[in-house]
Amino acid sequence: MSDPEWTGSLSYAGDIMASNRNNNVNSSSSFNIPGLVSSFGTAPNNMATAATSTRTLPQHGMETVVGSANGSPLKKNSKNTGAIATTEKDQPMHETIEDLETTRTRRCWTHITWMLTWYLPTPFLKWCGRMRRPDVRMAWREKVAICVIIFFIWCVLLFIIIGLGLILCPKEYVWTMDDVALHDSPDDAYVALRGRVYDISDYINQKHGTSSYPASRDLMLMYIGQDVNATFPLSIRSACSSLVSQQTDPKNSMYLTPADPTALQVFPFTHKIGTLPSSKELSSQSFYTKYVLPTMNHFKKGDIVWDYDWVNSMHRDQGKYWRIINKEVFNLEDYFATIDYPGNTDSKWRFLSNHVENIFDDKGAGGTDITDKWGQIPWNANERTANYNCMKNLFYVGKVDDRHGVRCLFTNYMLLAFACVLMALVLVKFLAALQFGTKNRPTTSSKFVICQVPCYTEDEASLLKTIDSLAGLSYEDNHKLMFIVCDGNIVGSGNDRSTPRIVLDILGVDPEYDPPGRDYLAIAEGS
Repeated sequence: MSDPEWTGSLSYAGDIMASNRNNNVNSSSSFNIPGLVSSFGTAPNNMATAATSTRTLPQHGMETVVGSANGSPLKKNSKNTGAIATTEKDQPMHETIEDLETTRTRRCWTHITWMLTWYLPTPFLKWCGRMRRPDVRMAWREKVAICVIIFFIWCVLLFIIIGLGLILCPKEYVWTMDDVALHDSPDDAYVALRGRVYDISDYINQKHGTSSYPASRDLMLMYIGQDVNATFPLSIRSACSSLVSQQTDPKNSMYLTPADPTALQVFPFTHKIGTLPSSKELSSQSFYTKYVLPTMNHFKKGDIVWDYDWVNSMHRDQGKYWRIINKEVFNLEDYFATIDYPGNTDSKWRFLSNHVENIFDDKGAGGTDITDKWGQIPWNANERTANYNCMKNLFYVGKVDDRHGVRCLFTNYMLLAFACVLMALVLVKFLAALQFGTKNRPTTSSKFVICQVPCYTEDEASLLKTIDSLAGLSYEDNHKLMFIVCDGNIVGSGNDRSTPRIVLDILGVDPEYDPPGRDYLAIAEGS
């Protein structure tokens, strides 16, 4: 580049450059930088001379040059498309728009922008939005598209934080027996009955029993917070009508033998059919299904849940007949206590299928969850349904509590992982910012540097701070050029002058001097 192909004059009113310390600086002075000669050369003889003024920046002793000239529009030289030169001084000012090839990335972004802003018609933006130029309308659409994308990202994050958890693990109204035990006050009275939870806070205040055997409120309070299966025994025939016929139990008097005899001693009364002749309800063979369930369903709150480890412990460690089928928990303790009772030698007491007895009484060889074995039993659909319904009515005690499983805790784990990643990034940045040794002061550079300062609506304090900091850089003053660009004659919020005027005042330019605006060539994509 020793043979420069371009010449130009530093004619912009806001040009700030290091110069010789004298007051008579001509705009035709050459500014020769190795490697930049093609951009800054000697002004041609027919160019006008700039009126200049100088000011010494505080604390740095660096002079700034502010000049003006017959600013001519810039054009490209046909010999070199990468540089810019001035035209003849007599050529009038005009705006040149250059058509550039649209890249693939730009085309994709344009399509995305239109897809996100199709509902905003062009006539609306043109007349109501006062956007006459197509480039202005496109720029506005791009801003709206960015806002829409940000909104979608927010929605995705909210879905991950809130919605995904509800989909993977829907809210369930379930209680453990420990939860039921906490509801033991007259105003908050819960009971558990055959695997379900009921709130009887209002029910206990109503009249119960008969005139001969009234059930007082205090008597009802003895039941709250507990499992009341023992006080509502269900006859085998009414629970397993498909397995126990009327001929087998004509009086509906077959009841299971409790595995825990002390359970009957907890409650003062047992609701067994025929125990209260004066009661119409207790005299009915369908007492439980006709009166108990319809009444209690009005107060139903949800299901009882059991922790899998606890059920497994009952099976493995204590040898109990607790098993899980399709996440439903069954307790056949009373069934095996009944068939093992010395007085129950009749085969009618073994009303369940032998297959069911075998998978429950596995002598510890099987698992607690017998879902697979249940599905492998070689029986017909009617027999399967009959045995399942019987077990559901007599031996169902609740469901498996999966609220602490991976499916329900997935979103918590995911958020925890995100938090760990963020903390790791913060930690890495913190460690990278630490200095474990002495910091060597860099040597003074002999290179030339151009400091470009774009400004728009900044206040005087910000601009002065920026200019002072650049003027104090560790470069020789005669190797340093400050190029300040005021993008429009804008008065920022809180300012009493336009941004160009503030810059000129900081540089010490005569307040009466009004420099002309200059053209520039925008090379950014989408211009």
